[in-house]
Amino acid sequence: MTRFFLAALAFACAVSVAFAQCATPSTTALPIQWGDMANGLFKVAVEALYPVVLAAVAYAAGKLPWWISMWLTTQRIDRALQTGADYALNAVEGATAGKAISVDVGYTVLKVALERILGSTPDWLIKEMGGPKGISERLFRVFKFDETVSDKNTLTPLVQALSTLSFVK
Repeated sequence: MTRFFLAALAFACAVSVAFAQCATPSTTALPIQWGDMANGLFKVAVEALYPVVLAAVAYAAGKLPWWISMWLTTQRIDRALQTGADYALNAVEGATAGKAISVDVGYTVLKVALERILGSTPDWLIKEMGGPKGISERLFRVFKFDETVSDKNTLTPLVQALSTLSFVK
């Protein structure tokens, strides 16, 4: 309803400009700015259609076959893991993209990446990834570690510390 009033207001403003030009005595024909009026009406129409289009897309997304839905979820998971990994590589001193990560910074990199993912990912996707423990295990596979890093000295301490970390819900 608000959009209707905005459209009416825009139309009234556009028409009032045309009539204002009529008020001045002139011997020439009345110039009406049809292009500006049409442009304003088009903008209002597009803004009014946004909710309708978004509702149609949401409805169609709910009707997708299971395998497309699963593929899209997998893509979201991979993107979230890569975003967390990239952030951790940039945030942790001693970690460099493209180089193997040593045991000295491995735990910190995993922890920072996990914190980033948990803070920027929707709850349904966190649940889909297996919660903080599942995300930690997936992150361990994302990074390139050197020969000093193992499950026992890097991943296991992080998984055991999950209950004590402040950013884990």
